[in-house]
Amino acid sequence: MADSLLDVLTRLRACEWVDLTHAFGPGIPHYFAFPDEERETLFHFDEGVGSVGTGFLAHRYTHIGQWGTHVDPPAHFARGGRFLDELPVTEMILPLVVVDVRDQVEADVDHAVTPADIEAHEARHGRITPGSLVALLTGWASRWPDGKAMANRDADGVAHYPGWSVEALRFLVEQRQVAAVGHDTTDTDPGAVVAGGSAPAETYILGADKWQIELLTDLHRVPAVGALTVATWPKPRDGSGFPARVFAIVDREENR
Repeated sequence: MADSLLDVLTRLRACEWVDLTHAFGPGIPHYFAFPDEERETLFHFDEGVGSVGTGFLAHRYTHIGQWGTHVDPPAHFARGGRFLDELPVTEMILPLVVVDVRDQVEADVDHAVTPADIEAHEARHGRITPGSLVALLTGWASRWPDGKAMANRDADGVAHYPGWSVEALRFLVEQRQVAAVGHDTTDTDPGAVVAGGSAPAETYILGADKWQIELLTDLHRVPAVGALTVATWPKPRDGSGFPARVFAIVDREENR
C-alpha cells in the first residue's frame, strides 16, 4: 500500500531541515545601484494616541524586490517573461543539486563557473536530475553581512566575486533541463562583469524562462545531491522579484 501524505510528512519531519535564507534588514549587502531598506514602526503595543497603546505591533517595510535572499522571475530581465504570480507552486519544491566551486574561487575570486565545473561535479555525484534547482556554492556567504567584503572592490572600485558563465547556464538549461538556479553571491554574473555594465548570465537564465534565487546561505550544510529544496515567496501581481524563504530537506539516512 502506498504511503499516505501523513506518512510522507512523518518521514520529512525526521529529516534535517536547513534554512538557506539570510535574515534581511536595513544595511545588508545588496546590488550597488539599489537603495537601502527603510523600516518604520507604525503601531506599537505601548505607544499610541495619548497614553494608550495600540495593543499590537506593525511595521512598514520599504525595499526593492531584489532584497536579501530573493527570487528573480523571468520578468525581471525578460520582457514578456513570467511574473512572480505566474510561477506555479509546483515549481517551489525541487530536487536540490549543490555545485561546490570553493576551491576554484579560492584560486580566482573572479571565477566564472564553466560546463567543465558542472561535468566534474557529475563525475563525482552523477548526472543532474531534470527539473532540479542547481545552486552554486562559492563560499561567498561567509562574508555576510559585511557589504564591503561581499563587494570586494579593488582600488579602482571594481567588484570582484565569482558567478556563472553563460555557457554553464546554457549547459544546465539545454542539456540538463533544470527548473531553476541559485547562488550565494549578490549577482548571477561575476562582479567584474557586472561592474562593466552587463549581466549576460542573468539575461540568459531569465530569458530562458527559468527563475533564480540569489544570496543563498549555508549551502555547505547540504549534500551535493539527494536533498529537496523548498523556495517560497509572496504573490504580488506582476511582481518582478521579492525576498524569499528557502530551505533544504536532507534525508539523514541517505547522507550518513
